[in-house]
Amino acid sequence: MKKKVLLMGKSGSGKTSMRSIIFNSQSSDSTSTVQATLSIEAQSLQLLSSLSLNIWDCGGQTNFLSSYISHQRADVFKDVGVLIYVFDVTTPTNQSSDELSWFSQCLEGLKEYRKDNDSLKVFILVNKMDLVSKQDIYAVFNRRRNEIFQSVDQIIKYNDNIEVECYMTSIWDQSLYKAWSKIVTKLLPSSSKMTGALTHFARQAHATEVVLFERTTFLVIGQTTLNKYGEEEIDLEDEDDNDEEYINVTNRNIKLSRHRFEKISQLIKSFKHSCSKLNNQFNSMQISEKYYNAVLEPLTVNTYILVITDNTNISPSAIQMNIRLAKPYFEKVEHSFIDTNTASQPTSSSSSIKSEKSIN
Repeated sequence: MKKKVLLMGKSGSGKTSMRSIIFNSQSSDSTSTVQATLSIEAQSLQLLSSLSLNIWDCGGQTNFLSSYISHQRADVFKDVGVLIYVFDVTTPTNQSSDELSWFSQCLEGLKEYRKDNDSLKVFILVNKMDLVSKQDIYAVFNRRRNEIFQSVDQIIKYNDNIEVECYMTSIWDQSLYKAWSKIVTKLLPSSSKMTGALTHFARQAHATEVVLFERTTFLVIGQTTLNKYGEEEIDLEDEDDNDEEYINVTNRNIKLSRHRFEKISQLIKSFKHSCSKLNNQFNSMQISEKYYNAVLEPLTVNTYILVITDNTNISPSAIQMNIRLAKPYFEKVEHSFIDTNTASQPTSSSSSIKSEKSIN
């Protein structure tokens, strides 16, 4: 599946810095040298085997924005599957109406060139939230989000095939990975099947939590959390307007950070960057602690998997064996649009998943 993605926003909003961090493996510190985008920079990316993104990073200077909605209108807005529009939360109030107007005109352009049956996904990123005081962050985000939605209410209301979501972001914390993980997951055609496969694997391996990462970007593309009865915790997904840091897992004496997956993405990406500076390559990681064991290692050509268990009798080596036995199963899920019956059944390898106590 191929998707044309427009990355838009006013000049200085941070859209090119985001792209550099997520897709070009730059560190946040190094983005200070990123030059302003002139006109349009296109970048093609392959994520897993089922999604190809053609990202158009559109310069945000006024003359470029004017050009996009006038004489370049057809070239820019034709055949678009996704719009990611970046707002700068620090934009002064007296300038915010111009920013909202540009966004509204971009939606009008997309609506004009969208085919009747084509769906359009719009992701709004309210960026530079690190510049807002911690006690005000949710109030400021909610207020800005409401302003944005009100400005395009009439466009969205009468277009059922336009889906709009809004996230807060900062290049200096895990929120950037959270937002882009959600974007990529919603674009993957087989994400629900992959989640089902992860849940099945977690039950067989007696894991507490299993997380799947895209190999290059380390964005989270699937995850599952189980209670001690092997039931999936379906209400752990947080929203950006929820200020509670920790959540409880039913029937397990543990608290989990709502932002744990994105923090892991950010930490591993930083660690990989440090390894590359030393001409070393990150491959895998094993952790043994008093209350849990965890293994992070490659799963398929395109993915990494993190498996965590609070049953410390299951050693990291047993977890690693489970992962390797399950690889053919996940490769099948990733590479084909298999039907529901097939997806719910393990392959011969995954049916051999081990849950023995650790072998000393």
